[in-house]
Amino acid sequence: MKLGAYLKEKRENSGITLKEIQEKSGIRKSIIKTIEADDFSRLPDPRHTKYLIGQYADTLGLDGNALIEKHADEFPDYTVEGKKRHQSGNEDYKYLKKVLISFLVMIGVLFTGWMILLQIGSEADIFEQKPVYDVSDVSIEESEEASEEESTEETPEESTEEASTEEAAGNTEFSFTGSEGNTLYYDIQTDGPFTLSLSGGSASWVTLSDDAGNTYAYEELSEGEFDIAEEANILYLTLGNSTDFSVMVDGETLDDAQKPDAVTVYYQFNIEKE
Repeated sequence: MKLGAYLKEKRENSGITLKEIQEKSGIRKSIIKTIEADDFSRLPDPRHTKYLIGQYADTLGLDGNALIEKHADEFPDYTVEGKKRHQSGNEDYKYLKKVLISFLVMIGVLFTGWMILLQIGSEADIFEQKPVYDVSDVSIEESEEASEEESTEETPEESTEEASTEEAAGNTEFSFTGSEGNTLYYDIQTDGPFTLSLSGGSASWVTLSDDAGNTYAYEELSEGEFDIAEEANILYLTLGNSTDFSVMVDGETLDDAQKPDAVTVYYQFNIEKE
C-alpha cells in the first residue's frame, strides 16, 4: 500500500475527519487530500513533502521518519530536473561568452579603423585645429561678474539631493482582510520596494516565495530580512512554528491577534502598487 493511502486509512480508522486533522496538524485540507492521493508532485513545493508527511504522521501518532524511510522511492526525484537546469545554464553561459567576444572584436575593429583614419588625416592636414573661442574677447571684468552671480545661486546638486531624499521615502501600508483555516490574508499598498522581516525566539522551517518565481527562503531560521522584488504581486509565507515568530512589513509588526492557534501558519500578501 502506498504511503498516502496508508495515512488515509489510518486517519479514517481513527475516526478523524479532514477538518480535525487540519486543525491538529496545521496542514491545509487541500494539501492533506493531495498527500492522501499520493500526488506529491502537485504540492505547492514538492521539496517540502517529507516535512509535511512527517508532521501529518506525528499528528496521527505514527513514526514519521520510519514511514518516510520505508516509502523513500515514492517521493519526487529532482536529479533529472537539476541536470536540465545545469545544461541550460551552460548553454546560456556559452551564448553570453560568444556575444561578448563578438562585441570586443567589433570594438577592436572600430578602434583600429579610427586610428588609421587619424593617421591619414594628420598626414594630409584634413583635421585643422581651431580654437572654440578667442580668450581675448572675454574681459576680466565680465568674468568676475559672472563668478559673483554663480556664487549667489543655489547649487543644483543640493536641490537634487533634497528631492531624491524625499522621493526615496516610500509609503507602505498593510491591512488584514480575512482568514481561511490556518491561512491569513493581507493587502499591502506600496509605492516602491518594501522589506519583509521575520523574528523568532527559536529556529523554524520557513518558506517565502512570490508569484513571479522568486524564492527568498527555504530553510530553518530564527530571523531574516528579505527585500521583495518589484515585479511580485502575491507573496506566500509559511511558518512551521509560528507560535514564536513575529512578521514585520517595513519594520511594522503584524497584529498577532489574527494568528490561529495552529503550529503551522500560512500567509498570503496581495500587493497593490500605487
